[in-house]
Amino acid sequence: MKACWALGGMILALSLGLIASAGDDGKKRKGDFETFFKKLDSNMDGKLTRLEFLKMADRAKEKEQARQKLGLEYDKLDPEKKGITKDVFRRFLENGKNGKQLPNPSK
Repeated sequence: MKACWALGGMILALSLGLIASAGDDGKKRKGDFETFFKKLDSNMDGKLTRLEFLKMADRAKEKEQARQKLGLEYDKLDPEKKGITKDVFRRFLENGKNGKQLPNPSK
């Protein structure tokens, strides 16, 4: 339970960071999400690999713990190991901000 709260807090912080820098303009928010996704997507294939996704842990205070938790989340988001699309990543951030778990896409 404590781990869920910690991961939720980290996702919330990342999400709020994106939103706070966006102001009230919806277009700017979308642009900030796009910028964040592109920054993580180092090979620019439009999907996040496990290593690219785990780059988010570099922003956490306890990086190794964050990597472990993000690794578990990545496995849930991408059970077929094809990479996480922008839409799945956006839902992941939005659900984390709201404290909800993302449904398992394999169901």
